[in-house]
Amino acid sequence: MALAAPQRVAGLALVCPLLPGDAEVPEHRVLVPGVQSEVRGFTQYFVLHTRGMLERYERFVAPGAQLADAQAMERIGRHWELVAAAPSTYEPPTLLVAGRQDSTVGFAGTMRAAADFPNSTLAVLDGAGHALPHEQPLLLRALLVDWLARTRRGAG
Repeated sequence: MALAAPQRVAGLALVCPLLPGDAEVPEHRVLVPGVQSEVRGFTQYFVLHTRGMLERYERFVAPGAQLADAQAMERIGRHWELVAAAPSTYEPPTLLVAGRQDSTVGFAGTMRAAADFPNSTLAVLDGAGHALPHEQPLLLRALLVDWLARTRRGAG
């Protein structure tokens, strides 16, 4: 939508996006060990294994994961690709955020994509994997507040 009709999209925020050519994915690495959990989704998704992160996982992630249709997600995943804009063509405010320890989609593609968005903010957050909204919520909130302010200025 943003590329097909940019005049109808006030801005674009991409958090831990899966981008074309994201082959550079780091191995999963736990940065803050602590809580022992047998829950595979938690141990393979979060890089901060604290009691607070386990509680966030159990409250916000696990209920949705239990309801997800794994076969449908597999089919979608085989064909999913966010196509980047042609260089310097998408001008509305853009936010690109990745987790430095994201072992699901990595961060290198997000860094490369920033060049395609002339009015973009790029942030690669240390201490965050693919669960970045849970692991670095205050930093993500600040970045989103700034991005929203930029979209309002551009829409005026």
